[in-house]
Amino acid sequence: MINRLDTIFWAYFDEYIKKDSSQIFKKINNDLKEKVNEIYDVTYYSLFQFQLWKNESLINIEPEKYTEISNYIIENYKELFTFTFQDKNVESKFKEIDEIQKSFIKEVIEEFVLNHIIKTSFISSEDISQNYYWNFASLCALTSKFEYDINFKNDKESKYYYSIVYPFLITMVMIDVLKPADMVDKIKKVFTRKNISEAYKKGRELSSEEKEWLAPTIQFLKNEDELNAFILNFKKDNWENINIKQKFKIIHELSKITTIFLRDNLKNISVISEGDEVYEALYAYLPLFLSSSKEQGKINIKTFDGALKTVHSMSPINQKDFNTAWTIKHSKKFKEYKKIKFRAEKLMDFVARVRYSTYYMEMVNKTKRNNGVLGDCLISFKKVGIVKTMNFYSEIDGKFEFNYKNVKFKSINLDTKNFQKLLTKADRFEEIADYNSQMSIMLKILSLTITIDPKAPKTFEYSWETLIKYYIIAFGPYKKNMMSYTYKNLELIEFKINKLLTQYKKLQQKEKVIDSIGVLYKLQHFK
Repeated sequence: MINRLDTIFWAYFDEYIKKDSSQIFKKINNDLKEKVNEIYDVTYYSLFQFQLWKNESLINIEPEKYTEISNYIIENYKELFTFTFQDKNVESKFKEIDEIQKSFIKEVIEEFVLNHIIKTSFISSEDISQNYYWNFASLCALTSKFEYDINFKNDKESKYYYSIVYPFLITMVMIDVLKPADMVDKIKKVFTRKNISEAYKKGRELSSEEKEWLAPTIQFLKNEDELNAFILNFKKDNWENINIKQKFKIIHELSKITTIFLRDNLKNISVISEGDEVYEALYAYLPLFLSSSKEQGKINIKTFDGALKTVHSMSPINQKDFNTAWTIKHSKKFKEYKKIKFRAEKLMDFVARVRYSTYYMEMVNKTKRNNGVLGDCLISFKKVGIVKTMNFYSEIDGKFEFNYKNVKFKSINLDTKNFQKLLTKADRFEEIADYNSQMSIMLKILSLTITIDPKAPKTFEYSWETLIKYYIIAFGPYKKNMMSYTYKNLELIEFKINKLLTQYKKLQQKEKVIDSIGVLYKLQHFK
């Protein structure tokens, strides 16, 4: 998704800026598009870092805050760019920021980007999505956005540390607070004496202050009766009868144990304290993940005390280039829409499942990086897909060893030129042998979705053709006055994939393409 030029965002860019009198938007060329793309993505990430800096949830962006936000971004642009993309191969369009570039960045942020984010990305705590996959993906996205706190760099070590909210968020991911029926089982699998003991022995030595802070938690873990009574709070019946504030407090207690796993990148594990600052930074997001019902869509503002209120929060997922609402609106304008035939709710569900699957693997990779125990747990929850089917990891003595990397969501780039390559003839397995080709990326993304989310095939009629169709609709390409693809284009892509499936049957080294065409072959023969 990096620097895409033919997305639904650019198809409607004129509408976003039609009242804008700025000179910088008068001539829209590819260079301008790439600069706006970068500034937009950096700004989106920066707003979460801004919240950490202020230690408060951003429930709105008032115009009087625009200058403060843009100044914050410009002052920290290099670091913010690095953490936004987290890819050494992605180079900034603003390598040396002089006064002219500062002025340009500032104007794009204040005159366009912030206004667009306000209009498209803020959600009410009372309008919570009922789609599990989207909500879990949002939780993972929030965890990623809040992983590091770039505001407090250790210059002596040239190191950034995890934010104070990260242990809480990663705990919610590990136990999957969105599936209360499974929480107790996951807690028992993650927070075992063996895992905690193993994590405790790894990594940096705890300071005497940290050991003292952790002592009550360690003592608590040794008392089996107390521990079992605490875990019962997470039982589905009990969980659904307590409010968000109570849920926050017991998750926070659990997150104290999580700090043991994360301590290498926590300057001091006691930084999460008793949770007041964590709550203040996250309160606007808690209803999205901890509400049991619509009545619980309200929360205490900033502190645990006070009246319950509806709050707004910025969506953790930046949907700039794949906004399904705009895609549906745009598609209905053209005759091809009737030929292609798709359902709006199914398109939204498809995108949610793709984001769920790709974010799940991102969380695996993040948690494997530090200490590894949490990553192993996430892999074990999806072992059939991640290990046995896709072979991303292999299991050795109960531990998971990395085999090869999986495809990332940001690799999707169905701009017109890349889409045209999907339509051209290719030699046997040529395109899927190229890791960077959009055919390879598409097949890998779909294979990942099928294996991480075993319910996906049934939802899409056990049809890889249907999955291909929704993939193209979801991710483009799109132009202002055209769909950029036709029903015949989809038929041609299906023909190419069918040919690959036929050739796969005779292939000797099937394991080399199991994570792309191999999974689709299994799906085809499951019908």
